[in-house]
Amino acid sequence: MTLDATILDNDRELTLRATVHHGTLVVAPDDLAAATGWVLRPEGLCRENVCVPIRDDHAIVVEDGVDLRAFGAVLGRPVAVEPDAGLAVLGEAPAPLGTRLAALEAPAFTLPDLDGHPVSLDDFAGRKRLLVAWASW
Repeated sequence: MTLDATILDNDRELTLRATVHHGTLVVAPDDLAAATGWVLRPEGLCRENVCVPIRDDHAIVVEDGVDLRAFGAVLGRPVAVEPDAGLAVLGEAPAPLGTRLAALEAPAFTLPDLDGHPVSLDDFAGRKRLLVAWASW
């Protein structure tokens, strides 16, 4: 099944054609490059002057497209894929996040307040802040 899929990567959002294949989304290599900046080359996945080698390109290339779950695994990034909705979200690699957490640095973010107005963590720069997080899982 081919559909319009939305790929979210950091602050970038791109809608492109994708194929549902065994519970994941498969996109054309050119579309992957447009969405993420990563290009599939013989030496591996490359962005600008950085290349990540791929031991087995058959693990990432499916039906002449790139499997988004395998793409995330190669880069060491978590990927959430909802094939029926045509949505894939690429998370940040855990290593930089771990470094920031160890340094007690909160990432920049903006969330709605109780009235629905956007509030950024940066709005409180220079003042003490207390973050309370909750999850049901």
